[in-house]
Amino acid sequence: MYVTNINNIDLLDDQFSIEMLLWTEWAGDPANNPSDDLMVLNGMYDGDIQRFERVSRENRLGTTWSLYRVRSAVVKHWRLQRYPFDKQILHVNIGLENPLQPVNLGLTQENSFSINPGLLLSGWSLDQPSSYVSSISLMSDLGQPPEEGVVIRRQSTVSFDLPIQRRSLLFVAPDFLGYMLAVGLCCMSLLITHSRDDLILAAVVSAGGNYVFIAGNLPVTAMTGFIGNLQLIIFLGILYVVAADEMIDNQLTHYSQRISRILRVLLLPSYVGITILGIALIIP
Repeated sequence: MYVTNINNIDLLDDQFSIEMLLWTEWAGDPANNPSDDLMVLNGMYDGDIQRFERVSRENRLGTTWSLYRVRSAVVKHWRLQRYPFDKQILHVNIGLENPLQPVNLGLTQENSFSINPGLLLSGWSLDQPSSYVSSISLMSDLGQPPEEGVVIRRQSTVSFDLPIQRRSLLFVAPDFLGYMLAVGLCCMSLLITHSRDDLILAAVVSAGGNYVFIAGNLPVTAMTGFIGNLQLIIFLGILYVVAADEMIDNQLTHYSQRISRILRVLLLPSYVGITILGIALIIP
């Protein structure tokens, strides 16, 4: 298999699109060659989304060599709890259209999965691909009489895996700009003696708006990991600023002006330090 293009990496709809060249060798009777019945088993078949076109076929030393151009959208369940520090595996499963076909699939050579050197994925870096023989367990007899001694039917497949890693720095600044602004506004509210309520309110709106923005671009599973913890740290930091500022300015000043001034000096560095420490602890 030779991949020529990967695009439409869709996190919300759990899919990506792939274009590739796939070749097969058949050593049996050319009339019984099952290569034309191959398909992307984890592909999508809505109208003309998947194409499996034969572009060449030759007889070579008793074997039938076939070349196909494949285009397909592929189902991929993304794991985004570590977003934007996540790694993914683009998995393509090739098998015969008939799940009861007795033909076993294999690999004609090792390292039979390669990538076009000119292929670039925006925001991703590609790792070493791999290919291996596998099978799919069919937890049903598909209406056929059960075979003697067979508990689970298995469909022979060949799997191709391409690990990709997100370039985190490209996503941190644009995705979390609202959180950065919220932290900056909290720092300003501790430095400026007037209009603190407006700055704190702006920090809340900025942090909340950032969360809504991310939630509109990522599935809900992404919110259970790093992003959810970061949101919690930002809002707890805002509450810390509000509570500490209120305690120091309106409570401790009635007991000791000196202690109030000392705590006022320590409030900003303690807020920044706690926020940075919290973020450092949750980075995957």
